[in-house]
Amino acid sequence: MSESKRFSIGSFYLNRLKKHFFWLYFIVFLITLLMTWKGGEALKNQQIKTLRIDSFEQLNQLASVLESAIAKYQHMPTLLASNDRVKKALRDGFDSDINQLNQELEQINRITEASDSYILNTEGLTIAASNYRENTSFVGRNFAFRPYFQDAIQGKPGRYYALGTTSNRRGYYFSYPVYEGDSIIGIAVVKVDLTQFEKRFANQHYEFLLLDPDGIVFSSSRPNWLYRIFGELTHAELQRIADSQRYYGKSIEKLAIVYQKPFDEKSQIVDVLENTLLNDDVEIERLSFLKMSRPIRLLDFKISILAPLKTINEEIALWRAIFAGGVTITALLFGLAMLRSRMLRERSDANEMTRHNQAYIREVIQNTQAGLVTLDENHKIESFNPAVEKLLGQPLAPLVGQPLNALFLADESDAPAQDDFLEAANDLGVKVLTREGRLCYSDQTVPVEMTLCKMQLPNRLSYLVTFHDMTERKRYEQEITQARIELEERVRERTFELQGANTRLRHEIEEHKGTQRELIQTAKLAVLGQLTAGLNHELNQPLTAIRAFAGNGLKFLDRGQYEQAHTNLQHISQLGHHMGDIIARFKVFARKGDVHHGPIAVQTAIMGALKIMSPRYKEVGIELVVTEDQGFIVNGDMVFLEQVLVNLLANAADAILESPDNTRRVSIEQTSTENQVVLCIQDSGNGLSEEAIRHLFEPFFTSKSLGLGLGLGLSISQRIVEAMGGQISAKNQDSGGAEFCVRLPRFNHLIPPS
Repeated sequence: MSESKRFSIGSFYLNRLKKHFFWLYFIVFLITLLMTWKGGEALKNQQIKTLRIDSFEQLNQLASVLESAIAKYQHMPTLLASNDRVKKALRDGFDSDINQLNQELEQINRITEASDSYILNTEGLTIAASNYRENTSFVGRNFAFRPYFQDAIQGKPGRYYALGTTSNRRGYYFSYPVYEGDSIIGIAVVKVDLTQFEKRFANQHYEFLLLDPDGIVFSSSRPNWLYRIFGELTHAELQRIADSQRYYGKSIEKLAIVYQKPFDEKSQIVDVLENTLLNDDVEIERLSFLKMSRPIRLLDFKISILAPLKTINEEIALWRAIFAGGVTITALLFGLAMLRSRMLRERSDANEMTRHNQAYIREVIQNTQAGLVTLDENHKIESFNPAVEKLLGQPLAPLVGQPLNALFLADESDAPAQDDFLEAANDLGVKVLTREGRLCYSDQTVPVEMTLCKMQLPNRLSYLVTFHDMTERKRYEQEITQARIELEERVRERTFELQGANTRLRHEIEEHKGTQRELIQTAKLAVLGQLTAGLNHELNQPLTAIRAFAGNGLKFLDRGQYEQAHTNLQHISQLGHHMGDIIARFKVFARKGDVHHGPIAVQTAIMGALKIMSPRYKEVGIELVVTEDQGFIVNGDMVFLEQVLVNLLANAADAILESPDNTRRVSIEQTSTENQVVLCIQDSGNGLSEEAIRHLFEPFFTSKSLGLGLGLGLSISQRIVEAMGGQISAKNQDSGGAEFCVRLPRFNHLIPPS
């Protein structure tokens, strides 16, 4: 078969192979594109699921805090309605009584942090208000048109939410009728300003919405979303809202939601258009959120959290770009490998062609795409093909008969001279020699890879030199080197960022410790707040006795009965010491501080807690059974142990009061082991549910009725006990009721306290 026929057949199969590779590359490209898109979607859904779990916990916490914060105001109108000064001001209408009532309402507002408190007569006219000093005072204004007045005047507690027509502030209203006998003589109203809650949650990483029953945004972390409709309202419903003057003068518009799709049964993906001010120009920005909602039954509202998805979308886009870049680099490396394989294949073909006669060699030299140069046995240039001239862009006829180093220079500075390495190749019997270097002629330089092949012809020795253009390869190497330098720079920057993040983490740990101390102090003050009524009773009794003894003592002095007067003064002194002891105990209990370990008597801590709790127990008629002093000494902090005992005694009282049919009794028992002292507080309530036992010591979990607790007492008590090296546990008694046990290490005088 002739060489031309072989070439034609080879070209035919080569073209078919190229077509097959083209379709293979196209299919691989489509699969890669599909994997990039589907993988990004799967990663995005997984990150959104994680965000939904975190946001759902934040939604529950936000709803609980909002309900608890507003619930504490719902009974204030009832307390105001029972105030004798309110009734007197409504009944008599004297200016002195009204002035005193204004001052008292102002003081109550400062203490309770309510927005406004005011009193209406039966005509709806405001006779007294906490804001009587302000320009926007309610005094003299008529609110008979408000539904909370209409409900209360009929003898029912009133609730309402609206934008204030006078103060122009949004609020939630609680009202209650003021009775004189069986007749209603006025209305007591308390307004809760919701702006304080917006400020509290304004700087969170999510947006929140408070929707009224009509789906109108009543409160939001974004002020421009206020009074927007998160849904659809009919014309009749909009007219009803306008007639009620609930949003006095505000236009009700629909929120610009352009996309809404359920993510799962509890959340939705929502896209909202938002106007953004950029360089004094207003631009429309599309914001994507994960929306979750839950009802607030106390207010008949719905609260929603909108967690932004911008960060997740950017991360997915970055992941896709990195993945696509990795695939691209892989494809480039594969192409480079194929190019290298092709170069080696061409070199092999050139070696095979050396077995043919000189004419065939010359034909190959003239037609090959690689630069070919033949050398004689003295390493002088005999001939070259047009590809060499094409590389340098000029004729090379003057180089015939010149040594190879007149055309090619090796790159290695320490490499032997051109003739030397050719002679060394001959001595070692090397038939193929490869070097990298440059084709240099006149003012032209081209980087090439040189391959020298020995050709043993029948009559003489000859050499075939092949030159491959390495311009692209050198460029690729420079790009890879630059990429490595940039990668090292990014690694250094990331290391610096991680060091900064580590510093911020240590700072956040210190802030967490401060927050924990504040929570412990808050729990103390919450307990003291619950015991205020009992403390008032304990102090009123000796105060009444002091007034009686003082009055009698004055009469005895007038009569000259000094001995009786002296006796009364002694009684007064004893009662004063008693009151001072009560106040001192509450003062010590309320102080701030960290846990300090030291020897403390268990009985002393129990008696200190009983001094604080006994007024409340007497008030509600709970029997308290305490075992005799066992002389136990533990290693801990007296004040913090008293706080734990007060929390447990207060919880026991609450559990008993929630089951009024049970026997009212609380027992405190002391036992010990070799290394621990165990204090057990047992109540006669209904006991703990299985769910309560599982979550009892978790923050913000409470099994009490709505509004009776924040769910922090047991969590803080557990931290205090663990800080003192002990444990706290809870279980139900076989005879009924719950039992809480505190285990503390016994004090060992041989081991110094930590």
